[in-house]
This record gives sequence, structure tokens and C-alpha cells, in this order.
Amino acid sequence: MHFLRPERVPGEKTSAPALPNRLLPFSFHFFRQFFWGCMGLLTLPVLGRAVFASIAYATKRLTDTVLAMHDPAAEAGPMLFGPLLLFVALVVGRFALDGGMWFCSYHTRSPMLMRIKEEVFGYAQRLSPAYFESTLSGKIAHRTVLLPDQVLLLFDMMVFDFIPSGMFFVFVAALFYLANPMFCAAAAVSIVVYFVTSLCLGRECAKRSAANNEARAAVTGRIVDVITNIRNVFLFANQPLEDRELGRYTGEERDRRMALYRSVVRLRCVQYVMDILMWLAFVGGALYAWVHRVIGAGDFVMITALTGSLLQTAYNLGQRIPEFYEQLGAAQESIGTLIVPATIQDRPSASTLVVKQGAIHFERVAFAYDAGKRGPRNVVQDFELFIPPGQRLGLVGPSGAGKTTLMGLLMRMHDVTAGAIRIDGQDIRDVTQASLRGALALIPQDTSLFHRSLLENIRYGRPGAPDEEVIRAAHRAHAHEFIAELEHGYHTLVGERGIKLSGGQRQRIAIARAILRDAPILLLDEATSALDSHSEHLIQQAMREAMVGKSVIAIAHRLSTVMDMDRLIVLQRGVIVADGSHSELLRRGGLYAELWRRQSGGFNPVAAREAEELEEEFPAEGAGGGDLVVERQHALAGHEDRS
Repeated sequence: MHFLRPERVPGEKTSAPALPNRLLPFSFHFFRQFFWGCMGLLTLPVLGRAVFASIAYATKRLTDTVLAMHDPAAEAGPMLFGPLLLFVALVVGRFALDGGMWFCSYHTRSPMLMRIKEEVFGYAQRLSPAYFESTLSGKIAHRTVLLPDQVLLLFDMMVFDFIPSGMFFVFVAALFYLANPMFCAAAAVSIVVYFVTSLCLGRECAKRSAANNEARAAVTGRIVDVITNIRNVFLFANQPLEDRELGRYTGEERDRRMALYRSVVRLRCVQYVMDILMWLAFVGGALYAWVHRVIGAGDFVMITALTGSLLQTAYNLGQRIPEFYEQLGAAQESIGTLIVPATIQDRPSASTLVVKQGAIHFERVAFAYDAGKRGPRNVVQDFELFIPPGQRLGLVGPSGAGKTTLMGLLMRMHDVTAGAIRIDGQDIRDVTQASLRGALALIPQDTSLFHRSLLENIRYGRPGAPDEEVIRAAHRAHAHEFIAELEHGYHTLVGERGIKLSGGQRQRIAIARAILRDAPILLLDEATSALDSHSEHLIQQAMREAMVGKSVIAIAHRLSTVMDMDRLIVLQRGVIVADGSHSELLRRGGLYAELWRRQSGGFNPVAAREAEELEEEFPAEGAGGGDLVVERQHALAGHEDRS
């Protein structure tokens, strides 16, 4: 292990640690990890400034010695040896300390920056899904990228500017005291007035910087949102609209940036005036004291040299104070909005989910979305559903019935507000999120891929899977056919969100990913909605094979995709209104039969009338419901042949 920075140990826990949500504790969280390097950067610059101030004292001794010599030719050697040796030693020591400082900087700053980036990214990607639903991805990316740089820049200002400069003022005051206590008192009062004034004016810079950082994040978020949806911009020819909207955001940023600029200019003007007054006061005072024999020539040389260094240091520090407050406000804003508590967290006693059978139980579940000023909006209330191990369940119903909400609750994208969801008797809130989601494989309706190779995108379902298994999963998902036709095959980059692939191709990659995952519980959210009829026919067989031995929950709007499921649940406004197989639900009539009638004949008036006749022929409570689907399909097929 390097003595300046910690190294990651193989097998070390990879989950991101909790990060403090205030700037000072947040910074110390990382400084502790690089303790010795940070200590070196704190002490070596201070020692360097002490040596630099001492060079002026050595110059004073050298001047006094030269002026005290009566016979320079005879006395130069013995009298100048000590002062010259001190002068040379201080100069060499200054260079040695600078070398040590840059050595510590090399081994500390860049590794610490990378560690901050890693942990901030790790924290951000573990925030609750609700955070990402309510915050623009561009804003999140903006803060995730800038926060590490802001913290490191503040650290640099402290260790290279503020702390060494503060100690330099102390050293200068001590040397002024050796010359004359009045100069020490004058220096102390001047420095205190200078920095109290700067700090008071700097607070306004910090506030305006935080506001400016928020506006910058909003602009970045808007740009990323437009670029992400650039296809819609093209399709609707709305470039002028987006230009106007971005102009509104940039106008806000411009106003806040100009307000920040005015604060900075005001601060620097005050600092310039104080710099000039301090220089005139110290140099004039030293000249007056020397003329009146209050101080010697060596003291005059030392005070004049130190005054120049003192004012240069104060000037440089004054330039950094507005920047410091600007970065301080930006960092505080970034931490306050990014490092927020996750609403979905593993309990301290969370165990690993063990799935032996795959039984799923929604036990009197209630859930409500926060609808803002209107208060919580109930989606499901007192919801009870048990899914036996290995059962294939279809969730159907009109839009807004609660199908996607139930699937999201099972994946613990949100926590239930009442009741519990259990898998094999284990409350999903009592197990780790990683083990819960490791037991689930989802094929979403809207498939989004990483800008990586097809091989990497499929392997994402089970990182570390050998190429042979990845290709086998692609074969089963009928994705291998189109992959083989690509120039780079499985190594083809798919573009951002998979833009280089068609919707059907992206969905087949998602199916291959789920097949590779081989989780005991399979979740389908309109899994074949983006496929053409030929591809859907090919994949249905693969999906049936993938379902063997698994508990399956499938959301469907196209009822034909779930009619072969073991069981169908019909939802309406978060309530189960029907439960049974496809044929049973048709035989009973009701909402499911109405949905089926609309989908099977809704776009063909003749077919719709024949569908109604079929429902009259097979009443809801009549017998022989098991043959309803077959006879209905024969009747509809006969109509299609006639047309």
C-alpha cells in the first residue's frame, strides 16, 4: 500500500459508502483517506512560506553586517560567512520544500480526485428511482462531473493559498516586531481589516455563485434533454421552439452570472484601494522611521522587502477570495442537491434474498404517488394477490389501472405505503436490493441500451458470462440473425440508448439479456410490443422456453400476447375486477371480454358485429366456456376468409 494514498483491496465491498451532505464533513471524508498526503500538503507550503520570510531576515543580517564593516577587504570573509551561509541554506531549503510539496501533490491530488469521482458517481447511481424521475439527467450529470473538481479546487486554495498565506502574515508580523513593535501592530490591524472586509463582501459572491450554479445546471439539463430527444425535434421541426426555450434558460443564467460578476468586481475594487493604502503606509512609515533613526538600514531593507511580499500575497489572496466563494457556493449547491438521502435503502439487518420456489405475495398492499399540492394519489389500496411458484400470470386492464405500479413495487422502485410484498415468505424490504433485483429479470417495453458493443449489452444481464453463453442467449432471442449481418457483429457499438438499432432489434437484445440472466422470476412489460409479426412468432417460442420453471408476471395491452398464460388478472383503478384464465374470463363477460372484443374486431365493423354475436351465443355464465376461444377464432377466421 502506498504511504500517501490508500489502495483498493481485492474483494473490498463495492457499494458506495454514505456520503455527508455538508461540504466540510464531505471534504474530510476524502481527506482522511489520503491522510499523510494531505498532511504533507498542509505543512510543506507553510514551511516554505516561513523560509521565504526568513530570507528577508537573512538579507537584513547581511545588510547590517556589510554596513558595520570598517575594512571590507579584511573583514568580509569572517564577518560575511555566517550571514551568507544562512542565506544559502534558506534558499536551498526553500527549493527542497517546494520539491517535497510537488511530490506530495503528485501522489495525492489526482488519486483523491479520482476517488471523489468514483464515490460521487457510486452514490448518485444508488439514489432512489424517484430522484431520477423528478430530476433532469443533465442536471445530475452536471453536478456529478463538477462536484469533484469543485472540492479539489477548494482544497487547493486552502493548502496552497489561504493557510500558507495566513501563516506568512504571522511570520511577517513576527519579523516586523523584531524591527519595531509598532510595525507589528500596524501589520496586524491592516491584515485583519483587509480580510474582514473581503470576507464580508465575499459572502454575497457565495450566494450569487450558488444561484449561478443552479442556472448552469438547468441549462445543461435542458441541452441534454433536447439532445436525448433530438429525433422528436427533427420529426416535429421544432428547432426554433427549442432555440427560444434555451434562450429563456440562458437568459436566466446570464442574469445570475452578471450579478455574480458585479459582486466580484465590487470586492476587487475595494481590495485594490486597500492594497495601495497599505503599501503607502508601510513603505512611508519605514522610510520615516529610518530617517529618524528608529530602525536601522537592515530593518528598512527587511521591512521594504517584506512589505512588497506581504502586499503581493494579500493581492493574490484577494484575487482568490472571490473565486473561493464562487466555488464554495457552487460546491454547497451541488452537495445539497446531489447528496440527498435515498428513499429506498437497505435496512441495517437486511439479508440476502433466497428464492427456492418463487412464490410472490402482495399482502394487503397500498401505495400512493406524491401528487404535490394535491397530496398523495392512491394507485392501489388493500391489494391482495398470491402468485404460486412457477405460475405464469398476466396483468391486463386499461391504462392507469396500476399494472406498471405493481411491477415497480415488486422491483422495489418504490416502497409500499402499507402492507408487504413477499417472495417465498421474505418481505422484500428485509432483503438487500441487490439480491432482490438479482432474482428478477425484466424485459421492458421501452428498451434502452448502453453505447457499448452488443456483446457488452447482452452480457449486462450477467456480468462475467462467457462469450459462448452470450451468443447462445442471442440465438434463443432470435437476435443472432441480425447481429451476424452487421459489419462488426457482436462488437458493433449500438449508439446512445441503442439508436443505431430498430425498436424490434433493441427489444430482442433485451430479451437475450433476460435469457442470459436466468433469474427465477421473469417480468415482461409488453415484451414483444416492438416486434413485427414474424419476429414475434419466432420469439414467442423462445419466451415459452425461457418461462419454464419460473414465476412470470407479464403486463400486456395486446391481450393476444398473454392469452396462453396460466392466469390473468384484470385490473381497474388499482382493484382486481376479474381473475381467471383467458377462456374463463371470456365466458364470464365483463371488462376483459369487452377489451377482447375491441381488440379482436375494433377496427372492422363486420368483425365487431360477429364478435358481439359470439358473445351472445356464449353468455357470461353459460356452460362450455372451454371451447369459446376455439369457436370464436374459427368464426373470426371465417369472416377473414370471406373478406
